[in-house]
Amino acid sequence: MREIIYEGPFKIHIKNHVKLKQAVGYKYETDARHLKRFDKFTLEKYPYSSGLTKEIVLDWCSKKTYEAQANQCSRASIIRQFGKYLDSIGVKAYIDATDKSPCC
Repeated sequence: MREIIYEGPFKIHIKNHVKLKQAVGYKYETDARHLKRFDKFTLEKYPYSSGLTKEIVLDWCSKKTYEAQANQCSRASIIRQFGKYLDSIGVKAYIDATDKSPCC
């Protein structure tokens, strides 16, 4: 897989998150590409963010008119895992862990 270049406010954290997932044995290629889309989204809409806020998560997870719910749930799952990673390294992160998540 060609290395993905992240440029947004979470670029270092995303890169390290992907490396960690791959180091423990996951291919993590598809999710890395999804995180590139998240990276572009935050670069455009939240370029100065230092934490993963509820606003960012809900904006990212909002259902698009052209997508199936399964795609929305996939995006929510990936961002939830990234949020858990951020929290584990001491970065403020909103993690929606409810069964009735507004993201899905």
